[in-house]
Formats: sequence, structure tokens, C-alpha cells
Amino acid sequence: MRCIALAACLLASAAPAAFAAKWMPLRNSSSAALSVDEASISRRGDQVRLNYMVEFARPQRDKLHQLAYRSIVTSAILRCNARTVSLGKSDLYTGPKATGVLIATTQPTNRETAFTAVEKDTSDEDLWRHACEKKPEAKKP
Repeated sequence: MRCIALAACLLASAAPAAFAAKWMPLRNSSSAALSVDEASISRRGDQVRLNYMVEFARPQRDKLHQLAYRSIVTSAILRCNARTVSLGKSDLYTGPKATGVLIATTQPTNRETAFTAVEKDTSDEDLWRHACEKKPEAKKP
């Protein structure tokens, strides 16, 4: 019985983001995919906090630490009217879709946390559109 409980605990700790997240795809290419965690979105006035994931088709290698990872989950804050973004911490996972082992958490630099303009035709713009653009209301019969 202890082995089953231990296995369940290890599985839960190995991929915490995968269990709570509700990933919605926003952009996809042959090398990477961008998704946003719908469960992480919170709004406070004009500001939106969310987590997004970049999932790579092939393992990526961190040259400094020699770590291989397949997905990264990053927290971000978007200011809708100003059309700016601020990046937070990032979690690197060995598996796709924020699964496998959490191998590193990076803390952003001051430059990354500073709000910067969302550039046209970028993944940041995809996040901004998803979080900030008004969605058309459903038509009433």
C-alpha cells in the first residue's frame, strides 16, 4: 500500500502543471507550440495575469547547465490598454505539455520583468489578443 501511495506522490510532484492546467493552443509550428493555461488567467482592471507554455518538437538544451527540456511554462502580466507585457518565472520540464520532471525554475531579470511593448506578429501578440481583445458576445435567439 505504501508503494502505491509513494508512486502517486512522485507522479503528482513530477508534473504539477499538467494536472491543474487547462491548456488552450494559440500558435503552432513544426518546431514549437504556444498554449495558454485558461485556469491561470486572472484579471484586475486592465491587467491580466496568466501562464503560458512553449512546447518544443525536439528537446532543447540549456548550454549553461547542460539540461535538456521539452516544455517551458512562464508566468506573464499583460497590460491590455498599454499593450505591454512583463515576464515572470519559468519552469522547465523534461516532457511535453509540462510533464515529466521539473528540472529548473528560472527567475526573470529586471529587463524581463519590465513592461515592454507587445510586438506585432509575435507570440506575445498572440497572448495579448487572447487575454485582452474583446470577444464577440453570443447572439441571443
